[in-house]
Amino acid sequence: MKQYQAFTKSFLLLLTPCIASSMLAASPSQAATLARSEGVLEFTRFSQNPSTTGTATNTNTVTIANNGMVNAFANAEATFIVAPPTASNSSLSLAFGEGRDYLGLAESEVTVIGNFDVDANTPFSFDFKSNLNLETSIDNPQAENARAAGDISLALLDTTTNSTIDFFSLAGNLTTPGDDDFIAYQKSDNISLGNPVTTSNFGGNQESATASIQGSLQRYFANNTNLTLIEVKRNQARVTSVPEPSTCLALLFSCGVIAVASKGRRKEKTSACSL
Repeated sequence: MKQYQAFTKSFLLLLTPCIASSMLAASPSQAATLARSEGVLEFTRFSQNPSTTGTATNTNTVTIANNGMVNAFANAEATFIVAPPTASNSSLSLAFGEGRDYLGLAESEVTVIGNFDVDANTPFSFDFKSNLNLETSIDNPQAENARAAGDISLALLDTTTNSTIDFFSLAGNLTTPGDDDFIAYQKSDNISLGNPVTTSNFGGNQESATASIQGSLQRYFANNTNLTLIEVKRNQARVTSVPEPSTCLALLFSCGVIAVASKGRRKEKTSACSL
């Protein structure tokens, strides 16, 4: 009997801190995630008016919360004014979660298109400004994940040959935790950039990356040419949290096995003595 009481006392002493730590880990105030992806682009100073224009926007959000709270927000806007010709667009994806066992996803996409009829021996040009901002934050790397990604791309197409003659792209990604973070841009020869600025803070539980780039395109056409300028911007924000592995359940199971084994050994001993 004394041996059984000692075993029970040891079991309770071992179990009490485990229960306390489990309750603390499950508290929503102890764990939160954030992901934000935002992009903006503006076209100005076109050398001529477009013959036709078009815009398109698309947003999508998904939220699933089993034992926590999660929100997702997506927004996309675009305009293309014919005279004087200017175009602008923006997209934002934001996701936030708190607690355990949830998924939040926000996606936004925007497109602007302009078609231009350029006469022979005529230059074609425009200026643009682009910005990309990414941010992620988590509290618990063992159970939480936040991802913010975005890309901005523009292409100038020769409509007759359906070929890309100039391009610019800006893209970035943050995954926390993770090591596949980056922010970068590339361009064709006829696009000039003026003092592009990129900043990044990679590593740890809070990460960020930004880019602010101004540029211009100038191109001369010897023959009559029909051009299509298309710009696409996509932003995604995602947060997830999974239930933490319950060490207490494993402990309870192992202690239960020990208790059963101990009880079995006591029975065997008693039986042997009675003989």
